[in-house]
Amino acid sequence: MFNKIVAFVVLACLPAISVLFVGCADEESYTPQISGVVSGLHHSSGYSSSYSANKSRTTYSSNSYKSQSSYRSGSSSAYGWVPSRASERRWKAIVIHNSATGSGNMATIDAAHRNNGWDGVGYDFVIGNGTGSSNGQIEPTFRWTGQKTGAHCKTPSNWANESAIGICLIGNFNNTRPTAAQMAALTKLVRFLSNRYGIPASKIYGHKDVPGHITATDCPGRNFSMSSLKAGL
Repeated sequence: MFNKIVAFVVLACLPAISVLFVGCADEESYTPQISGVVSGLHHSSGYSSSYSANKSRTTYSSNSYKSQSSYRSGSSSAYGWVPSRASERRWKAIVIHNSATGSGNMATIDAAHRNNGWDGVGYDFVIGNGTGSSNGQIEPTFRWTGQKTGAHCKTPSNWANESAIGICLIGNFNNTRPTAAQMAALTKLVRFLSNRYGIPASKIYGHKDVPGHITATDCPGRNFSMSSLKAGL
C-alpha cells in the first residue's frame, strides 16, 4: 500500500517538475548578463500569410506578462517585429533553439526562466507548435521589444547574448520534427531579420553550432535541419 501511495505522489508531481526545465537543459545553471523588464508585444493570432490587423489585450499565465499591442497588415508591415528606432541594436547573428518540451508558449518559458532566478524568458522570439499557442504563432518577447541582452546562449565573452537574436521553437526535436507551420513562420521571421540587419547565412546558427559555445547541447535537436532552413531563405 505504501509503494502505491509513493508511486501516485510521484506521478502527480511530474507535470510540476517538468515545467522547471523548459528550454535548453544545459543552460539551466547559467546566470545571464541581463537588465530591465519592459512590456512585451504579443501576436495574438496564428501565423498566416496575411497577418490580419488586430488590437489585442493579452494576460499571460505568468504574472509578469501583461501587454496591449496593435499590429498592422500589408506588405510594408513587420507584424510587430520592428523595435523602437531609439533602442534598436545592430544584430550580428541569429541562433535557433528548441524548447526541449512537447508543449508550451512564451508564458510557460517565461515562468520557467523566472524560476531559475532570471528576469524573464531568455529568447527574443518564441514560435508555437499548437499546444500552448497557435501552430506557427510568433511571439516577440520583452527582450526583443526592449532590445535587451539575451539569455539563451552561453559563450565566454557573452557575444551570442549581446549580438545574436535568439529564436526558440516549441518542441523537442530529438524526438519529433518542427511542424510545417513552425518552419514557415521561422523562415519568414529569419528572412526578415537577416535582411534588416544584413546577417548572412553563415551567421545563422543552431544553438549547438554557435562559435565559442562552451556547454554540450543537442539544441535545436537532431531532427532540425539548419540546411533546409537556410535553403528556404
